[in-house]
Formats: sequence, structure tokens, C-alpha cells
Amino acid sequence: MDERTIDGTLEARIASRAVAPGTAACVWLGQGGYLFKSAAGVTVMADAYLSDYAEAAWGVERILPPVVDPAAFAPDLFLVTHWHEDHLDAPTVRAYAGRQGIVFGGPVSCVVRAHVWGWPEERTVRLDRGGSFTMGDVTVAATFARHDEEVAPTPDAVGFLLEIGGVRIWLVADSEYDARLRPLAEARPDVVLVPINGVGGNMDADEAALLTWKVAPRVAVPMHYGMWAPEGYGKGATLDPARFAETLARLQGPTGPTEPRTLEPGEIVLFGPFTDGRRARTGAESGAGAGAVGGAAGRA
Repeated sequence: MDERTIDGTLEARIASRAVAPGTAACVWLGQGGYLFKSAAGVTVMADAYLSDYAEAAWGVERILPPVVDPAAFAPDLFLVTHWHEDHLDAPTVRAYAGRQGIVFGGPVSCVVRAHVWGWPEERTVRLDRGGSFTMGDVTVAATFARHDEEVAPTPDAVGFLLEIGGVRIWLVADSEYDARLRPLAEARPDVVLVPINGVGGNMDADEAALLTWKVAPRVAVPMHYGMWAPEGYGKGATLDPARFAETLARLQGPTGPTEPRTLEPGEIVLFGPFTDGRRARTGAESGAGAGAVGGAAGRA
């Protein structure tokens, strides 16, 4: 069944999807955006770019259609890592601002903009570096990021370490490679979502692989590519997830702990359950079907 038909929309499948304890459901929304669902049914959107706002701001046309329609699905928690238009999407923020119960979270530069665009102050949470927030079985902690962009500086940009029903997912978010990211290894994230495009204040595919090797998660997912045509990312961009996987393979060797995973926009992926054994499984649901998609190497 096509994902966008009335009975088989992604929005409907996410809303009805049961998530087993010890696992977390994840959907890549394209670029740096994700949708998560916990075993308790808490849904979280992060850096969801669901409009053509960046085209209006920068003149760059998206080639990936929006994965989710804000009119058809609303999360419980709406997170933003920094104010750039492909992360803090004004039309999406405005669409959700009037929906009862949705909590907005992000650094102060994002919270202020959300207020200007109509998000009620009582439903916002300021998440600067070191800040945290819990909703049900989901906890989010704001982590360090260095997203140096001369034209549009974001000095308070953050990443997010999400604990979703016992699964730890680190959304690195837009960031250069920086030694101050490496202490996140102590948090032992199960899954790392890392940018690879290498321009506009982001690490490239090789640097992303190096960071992943240092952190040693069970699963690593490259992101921040495919939203625009390659020329839209600028000269020197590294947009091939295979390069990330190949560099990681050279660094960690054949017995390394991390499984690189390339996601398709709109694919529902299950992370976990993770154990301390040598192998742990991930599952994926794409279209109307579901099935196992291989093993994620666990820590010995």
C-alpha cells in the first residue's frame, strides 16, 4: 500500500504503531529531521523541515517532498537544535503553535522565535547546553554543538541526547568536528545520528566517521543530505553515505562495535532492544510491511 494513501499514510502508521518496551521507533524526515515514538506512546519531532521555508530564505528548492503533513500528525514534543531555516521551520512552528498539548523545546534563540510565531510561553521549554526535560518515558538533554556559520551564526546551537524507553539516541545535529563532542562517549549512546555534508558549519563524511569511531555506538546513521540537489549544498559537500560507511569500516575494522545504517525518508525503523551481548537487532518497517534488517553490533 502506498504510504500516502488514505489508509496507509505514514502519519496513520506512526499513530497506530505499537512500540515494544526497550525499543524506540524512528523516522528520518530528511536533512537533520527525525520523528521518534516511545513504548509509552510519546512522540518527538526534532528539526522537522516540512515546508519550503528555506527556498524562500535562500532560494534553494527542496527535491525531497515533505515526509509528514503537520495537518495530519502532531507530536507531543517538538524539538529544535538551532534557528537555521531548515531546522527551525517557521511554517511548521506556526502550524503546531495552536495545537493543544504540544511542548516546544530548544535553545533560547529558538524559543524566542517560537514565541514570536505564536507558540504559547507556557508550552515551551528552554534547552540550552546542559538543560534537560522529561515527558513520560522520554528524556532529552541538550548537548554541545559547534555550528560555525559566518553568514548566519548560531552560537547557542545544541545537539540532543534522547533516552527513549531505555534506548539512548544522540542527535549530534549540525556541528563541526570538535574534541568537545567526544565526551558524549561516556553517555554510551546506542544510536548516533550524525551530519556528513561537510559544508555550512558541519563535519564531513570522514570526520563524522571519526567521531562515530570515538563514541562507538551500536548503530550510526548519516544525515544532512538529499534535501536539495547536490549543487544546493555548495562546493565541496560530501553527500554520499557510502563514504561515511567506508571510512568507519576502515577505522573500526571488521570486528568493530558499530553498524552503519542508511535510512530512507519515511521509513519506520525500530532501534533495540540493546543488550550487553555481542549482537543486538534492529528492525525496519517500510511501506506497509515490516521485517528484520540485520544486526547492530553490541558492546562486548
